[in-house]
Amino acid sequence: MTSSGFKVRRDTVTKREGPIAALPEQSDVSERFGRSSFLQELGADRARYVREIERLWSEAQERFLTIGRYLVRAKDQLPHGAFEVMILNELPFGRHVAWQLRTIAIAVDGGRLVEGELPRSYTTAYKLAKLEDDALARAKKDGLVRVDVTRSEIVAFLRRLADEVNGRRPTLDRLVEEREALKRRLDFLAEEQRGLKLRLAEIDNDLGQKTIEGRAVEGGDTD
Repeated sequence: MTSSGFKVRRDTVTKREGPIAALPEQSDVSERFGRSSFLQELGADRARYVREIERLWSEAQERFLTIGRYLVRAKDQLPHGAFEVMILNELPFGRHVAWQLRTIAIAVDGGRLVEGELPRSYTTAYKLAKLEDDALARAKKDGLVRVDVTRSEIVAFLRRLADEVNGRRPTLDRLVEEREALKRRLDFLAEEQRGLKLRLAEIDNDLGQKTIEGRAVEGGDTD
């Protein structure tokens, strides 16, 4: 599966030496991998293109769910620390994608999402999987838990939910929350400013020392 968020490991790329050998026959590839790696000749038959693309798209959906299930098992069964090492050093994606795929698998196997209704994009499926139960029930009622749902539909749904929640909250509560957020931001900026001032002082001190040393060299020995 080649979705955004995945990265190619350099050490998995094989460097070819000398002339490129002849490609294997299609039957050899099918026997080795279980299916053909070649494009079929579909001509101008639009329906065949649709069927083939839908088949491949469905495989992509099944694969990200299977990967998520393997990640869940690995997390449960590997020795302490081994799972993180595997994610960081040995897989073609990072911690964030691994978390998303695990979350989807847990939601499906826990009965919160139905495998047959899972969106084909793992990023879209994750947005549904991480919803609270009430919000997920609302998404199902609104017809958003389906295979062909788009990311923009889910984003619009989440925005509506946020607007509804904010609309129900008293104005005073919203102002108090905003005030606390601003205070935290100011504290962070103040701490950052202190760090910058300390660094400036260190640089000024170093520059001063170098200036003194430079003048001593220029003046030479007066004895």
